[in-house]
Amino acid sequence: MEWQSSYRVVLMPKIIFSLFILHLIFLAYFNNFYLAGIPFRSVLILLSGILVAFHQRDIFAELTLVSKVYLLLMGYGLLVSLVNQVELGKIINGELKLLQSYLVILCGYYLVRNFGFKPLAYTFIFVALPSAAVGVLQALDVNAAWTLHDFFSTLQNKEISEEIQGQIEEALLRPPGLALYAIPQTYMLLAAVVFSCYLVLSSAIEGRYQVLLLLVNLVIFSGIVASETRSAMGAALFMLTAIYIYKFRSASLLLIGSVFLAGIVFSLLTTNDAGIDSRIVSLDDQSAQGRVTLYKYGIELFLQRWWGYGFNFDTVEYAPHYFINALNLFSYGPHEKAQYIVPVHNSILNMVHTYGILGIMILGYYLFRLVDGFWYRLIFVLGTLMNSSFHNAGILAGDLFIDMVIVVLLYESALKVRCAPKPVIVSGRQLSAA
Repeated sequence: MEWQSSYRVVLMPKIIFSLFILHLIFLAYFNNFYLAGIPFRSVLILLSGILVAFHQRDIFAELTLVSKVYLLLMGYGLLVSLVNQVELGKIINGELKLLQSYLVILCGYYLVRNFGFKPLAYTFIFVALPSAAVGVLQALDVNAAWTLHDFFSTLQNKEISEEIQGQIEEALLRPPGLALYAIPQTYMLLAAVVFSCYLVLSSAIEGRYQVLLLLVNLVIFSGIVASETRSAMGAALFMLTAIYIYKFRSASLLLIGSVFLAGIVFSLLTTNDAGIDSRIVSLDDQSAQGRVTLYKYGIELFLQRWWGYGFNFDTVEYAPHYFINALNLFSYGPHEKAQYIVPVHNSILNMVHTYGILGIMILGYYLFRLVDGFWYRLIFVLGTLMNSSFHNAGILAGDLFIDMVIVVLLYESALKVRCAPKPVIVSGRQLSAA
């Protein structure tokens, strides 16, 4: 009996921590590694979730907000999918995506609850940093960096489908670091920026550790710049600038100038001989030009069916039927064809398409509760929205990296209620000491 008690108290948290970190590694670098037709990372997070529920059932009481939000999305998503006669396979897939996101938050919260904030933050940054560095080397045309990415790709046993490749053809050409391609890389690095910003704000980290964090942030930001993902660049710069101005008012201009200088130098280094036409400094590429068409199409789809289309609604698949039958509300020029090729690239529109107006209401409430009166959390949420407004994944929309960040926000709110009415990070004690 004593051995069993020791096992539950000492070994179980370490087992769950190991499984969760292994899940993070597969999510970051081996996302397309499948086992019996299922992503291996999904198996890992499911096993972790089962162990968490077995070990600390009382944890669900601290995750009431998350549980209610996800149950509501799962229930309404099922209802609207049935009303719209969505295929059973798509419904199951949509429900499983929500379950996976919930399990990431559940297991991440368990880790922070049992080990504190810093182990999760350090581990996440440690996993993300090599990919950022490799991405920078790829942008500088270092062949070894591309060879390393190719080696990681060969370890994955499921190729990206031709349909998906057609939708992300341009993204496949950009430096991906060690991730499958550039977009998942930026999701991961942007989440790493938030973790790092939390550490910057921590009163327990000063002196040379802050200098080290600054170097880490420069590498991460350079990795984002290397990916040529403009929305992520803007989001990262916005968050880092706001946090460093608050933390180091006297040195803020130097820090901001350093970041801008690094970005300019990097842009010039990666510009080809034909002139400065990189995505970093130009809005003339097809990706940027097609956004207006995609958003126009996405908005009118919502106006046509404000209650939602159900799980896994495919805007590309729906486009031919929609335009052949002249259902469109807005006019489209002869060259506006993006809606036939790629999804709308906006996580908020994706939510409205799935859940209708209820989806945006739930998202707004969830974000309000996540901010919880903390100014820096508002910065993090706004930065995340800045990026997800130009991509298909985001909060409550399949970005599992940002779900790990949400864990910290939830834990900080729990400490605020439990320990003090004042901000936990800035006032210096609870989360930074955890």
